[in-house]
Amino acid sequence: MQTIHTEVPIKALPETIWKALVVSPVIPMEIRNAIRDHKIGQNLSVPMSSGGRSVTLTVKILAIDPSRQIRWKGYLWIPGLFNGGHSFEIRADTEKITCLVQSETFSGILLPFLSKTLRDTK
Repeated sequence: MQTIHTEVPIKALPETIWKALVVSPVIPMEIRNAIRDHKIGQNLSVPMSSGGRSVTLTVKILAIDPSRQIRWKGYLWIPGLFNGGHSFEIRADTEKITCLVQSETFSGILLPFLSKTLRDTK
């Protein structure tokens, strides 16, 4: 298993960060649409590209808690080959500072062959 984890303090309210996050191209359009429509548990086909290569992942939204968190998991072709879990968490640390936490956890039998792709993702 391999994890990428980043925390960024932002001078903004959680609601402001949420609004910016759910329209950001950082999140694929199919996932943004599912968040907007609260499609928890539904499988989505999500095209992804990295290093000039394109693949389609099967993604399931696990949690949508406005102004607090978004979580989803996905896999490439079949579960266990290459799996990924992704989350954004929004934590109000103080009255004026909010922490945006992004983490991804990867697993599967293809993981050792995708180390360059994961480094580029980080």
